[in-house]
Amino acid sequence: MSQLDFMTVLAISIHDMKNSLNRVLGVLDDFVETDPGECRCDAQALGQLQYEARRVNDNLVQLLTLYRKETGLHEPRFLPLSVYDLLEDAWLGNKPLMDQRGVVCALACDSELEWALDRELIEGLLDNVLTNTVRYSDGRIRLSARVEKDALVLAVEDDGPGYPPAMLARRHLLDSAALERRQGHTGLGLHFCALVADSHAEGAQRGFIELSNGGCWGGGCFQLVVPRLTPSGAAD
Repeated sequence: MSQLDFMTVLAISIHDMKNSLNRVLGVLDDFVETDPGECRCDAQALGQLQYEARRVNDNLVQLLTLYRKETGLHEPRFLPLSVYDLLEDAWLGNKPLMDQRGVVCALACDSELEWALDRELIEGLLDNVLTNTVRYSDGRIRLSARVEKDALVLAVEDDGPGYPPAMLARRHLLDSAALERRQGHTGLGLHFCALVADSHAEGAQRGFIELSNGGCWGGGCFQLVVPRLTPSGAAD
């Protein structure tokens, strides 16, 4: 990705974060009563604050990852990790937002399953996907992992309306020139996830993501497919 491309991504991210922060400020303004010392809040408003704060955090994680890749400051480090623990940590980290929105999350993964992954990249990807899945879910999310054709398949499924046709039609998720600039639809999250997947590579084998509708509950289905990789070092 060229410097111009990164500057475009940076501008898109700043615009997106500005919108989120404006919504946060609007909610906080609504909390404050005209009478001194009194404050009102409700569950829906708190849920909105949590969601927008997570979006800003996700944007910052994405920008940092893209910058590190652009400047060569980060080389993926593949270590054998418990996949179940990764999924459980992602669920617990997003549970307050899920509880606020009345969303239940199910985990389906062999507790003994291990795979060589870059923990930081995968954690960022899962947080990004879950933040958006919680928003569009009607109340159920399923986090799962399985081995298929000697590759790890991580899936996030929900019971919401599914991905829009325009998103399903995107085939060049790593092309930053294809990022959209419409408010709330930049495509940066998918670009980041595709980059994380592509970073998990060895020889001709590269990771990739797939989007579809249907899944176990009829909603959107996000899949990350990672080939079997040679561990690149010992755990700290």
